[in-house]
Amino acid sequence: MKLRYEFVVQEVSDSFIAVAVGADASKFNGIVKMNKTSAFVFDQLKNDVTEDEIVAKMLEKYDAEEKRIRKDVKDFIAKLSEADLLVL
Repeated sequence: MKLRYEFVVQEVSDSFIAVAVGADASKFNGIVKMNKTSAFVFDQLKNDVTEDEIVAKMLEKYDAEEKRIRKDVKDFIAKLSEADLLVL
């Protein structure tokens, strides 16, 4: 799976904001607001990756239980999928 559109991500205060750019800006008219960990997942989705690959990278980066990371990744991917932002 990967992101359907090309985005630019900027840190604003304690949040991260993603906006579609180029020709994709007319296809997705909105923003994606994220925290630091969801922005990390979002960045991984610029390439074609599996959920397990994202979880593995999160485990390398963050000191958290795999069960918690797996749930958070699954929930965030579900939100992106509902917004039709992923190619599965």
